[in-house]
Amino acid sequence: MGTGGSAGETVAVLGGGIAGLTAAMELAERGYEVTVVEPTGWGGKARSTGVHGTGKRGRLDLPAEHGFRFFPGFYRSLPDALRRIPFGQQSDGVLGNLREAPQLLSARSGRVNEVVTDVSSAPGPRTPVQILRGMGVEPGGGTGLSEELLYFANRMMVYMTSSPERRLGQWENTSWWDFTGAAGASDEYRKKCVVGATRTVVAARAEVGSTHTVGGFLEAMSYGFLGQGESAPADRVLNAPTSTAWIDPWTTHLASLGVRLELGWWADSLDVRGGRVAKAVVRGPRGRRDLEADWYVCALPVHQVGALLEGGSAEAGPMLADVASLDTDWMVGLQFYLTEPTPVVRGHALYLDSPWALTSVSQAQFWDADFRTTYGDGTVADCLSVDISDWDTPGILYDKPARECTREEVASEVWAQLSDSLNDAHTSVLRPSLLHSWQLDPAVKGLDGPGPAHNDEPLLINTKGSWHRRPGAVTAAANLFLAGDYVRCPVNLATMEGANQGARLAVNALLEAAGDTSAPAEVHTLHEPPQLRRLKEIDAELYRQGRAHILDVPAPWADWPVSASGSR
Repeated sequence: MGTGGSAGETVAVLGGGIAGLTAAMELAERGYEVTVVEPTGWGGKARSTGVHGTGKRGRLDLPAEHGFRFFPGFYRSLPDALRRIPFGQQSDGVLGNLREAPQLLSARSGRVNEVVTDVSSAPGPRTPVQILRGMGVEPGGGTGLSEELLYFANRMMVYMTSSPERRLGQWENTSWWDFTGAAGASDEYRKKCVVGATRTVVAARAEVGSTHTVGGFLEAMSYGFLGQGESAPADRVLNAPTSTAWIDPWTTHLASLGVRLELGWWADSLDVRGGRVAKAVVRGPRGRRDLEADWYVCALPVHQVGALLEGGSAEAGPMLADVASLDTDWMVGLQFYLTEPTPVVRGHALYLDSPWALTSVSQAQFWDADFRTTYGDGTVADCLSVDISDWDTPGILYDKPARECTREEVASEVWAQLSDSLNDAHTSVLRPSLLHSWQLDPAVKGLDGPGPAHNDEPLLINTKGSWHRRPGAVTAAANLFLAGDYVRCPVNLATMEGANQGARLAVNALLEAAGDTSAPAEVHTLHEPPQLRRLKEIDAELYRQGRAHILDVPAPWADWPVSASGSR
């Protein structure tokens, strides 16, 4: 496919996660000779693994993962890649392995005020009022939260009608906590509208998370729930473990394109001379060796990029020093293997009262294979996959944050927090007799001693002001490009879509530098309703004049009276 000098040119891709494999596919399709080195496992944080030794009598090991995968409707670049990965006789390739998750459970302690929301595509486009009613909120119904929900609707409208200039200049530097007026609001408002939107979804603390990021994510999700902009369902999951349904077919396809895949090799350093990378030094099964290529794509996770660039690559550009200053946090997967099918809800569950900001999905209901006959010892019928997003708040069982617990205590605490929201005096969704075993992501180390716990695979957190410290795909080294979810791209969030887009931007920059006239990789933008275009134009002018957004008002509860107990 390459037409401008790609034939015979070599590319070294450092890192085999979503970004690295995306870059490899785009470049191989354009005629480049690509080598990908990856230290741990293909797919990076998205890969799934097996719990070693649990498969009996010909069954596969119980499936485990860093954290469950989900594919919102606003993902467009990643589905385009999935469609191009062959899978059996499916005309849409791996994309055909996605299944709609039509429900969203907002679980509450003791099941009081729990709400199941229909987020399926079946009803077609919906109005905001219909969405609120689906969440159990009757507009004007006189609930104690109605005034606060009205203000939250104002905040969303302010963000949705803000100009790009204000988003980057003002909201990027404003925390979600401040933007939503969380100080002085009720605990219920904070759980539903402020903290729940940040901790359970993007693993960021509302006090430091960027409004540009959180607001943008909620905006994109809202359009999906409203049936606007995208034809895809608002929420989808895979029909099998991630590596089975996606990553393994992907690496097979890459190999068929001639990509050389080398597992077990770490990128130690880059040798930059005269404004170009002369070689990469990699370490693996046969010691250290030089990896030489015409072009280099660094697709390592953000927390590894700084160490790589310290290895003699200052010439790559002073902006790369900011990469090491970007913040990361923990969003870690824990799988509970259950002896009976336990579909908590047909989709994702958010546990709004859980101190550890838990979310879950019951996986067997979406998988095409029978769980008992496919995995484990024949007695496991389901996998409740849980993400733990808050590792710093004390739990309800041991009164300790997750970082200070043993692995056994983490599992017991998570089970207790789930049970607190799923069980009541009449119904026990989770019973001790259901639990066969569990698996906590092995990337978390040190929980059982001797030293402080650490996570080998943390997640980028978009703190306020971090956009300006994030690099683009191009570096000062003429043949080095950056690919990853930390690279500036339309999806301003550490996601699989962001990693895919970051890789596409790196590929396009490489094509331009090579003088290659191949068609660039498409980088899909987010949906922008034409009805709001004029409001954004007005806001751009107001922002240039140094004036506030036309709809921006202070939180009304700043003037509400405070009772003797301190409540409003």
